[in-house]
Amino acid sequence: MSKNSKGFTLIELLVVIAIIGILAALVLVALGNAREKANDARIKSDVGQLRTIAEIIYDSQGAAYQNTAGTTGVAACFNAGAAADSTDCGDQSTADSVAALATDVGEAYTGSALTAVSSASAFCVQATLNQGEDDSKVCVDASGAFQEGAWSCNATAFTCTADTP
Repeated sequence: MSKNSKGFTLIELLVVIAIIGILAALVLVALGNAREKANDARIKSDVGQLRTIAEIIYDSQGAAYQNTAGTTGVAACFNAGAAADSTDCGDQSTADSVAALATDVGEAYTGSALTAVSSASAFCVQATLNQGEDDSKVCVDASGAFQEGAWSCNATAFTCTADTP
């Protein structure tokens, strides 16, 4: 072979392929992390929309987050999730909205589900997030709190409360 021959040697081709493989692996890792963050953003958005729906329920229930029997209202409607109906939520359009949001939360992160508690004067809704620690959640309540991290709904005070280790 003459020294003037054109082309790449086998070693040069293998080095280029190895570099491309390393770069592709780095990009895939970065995309996976971005996908998890995007799904968490979906869950946060859905829970924020549920706060608005809770206020709609409040207005439709005569200035209460649930009826006196506790059979309709925020907790009954939101805990029904994808199976929410007008019996739980007061009307079918609210039930349809809740069902769609509950389904979206479940699709965004398989381990996430809505949990809601309510009384006539307060409510609290939480969902588990994909990113972060195992107990990372998003929590909203009637006081306007929007907490993220180690927060849960307090079933007696109907507010977002920091989890104690």
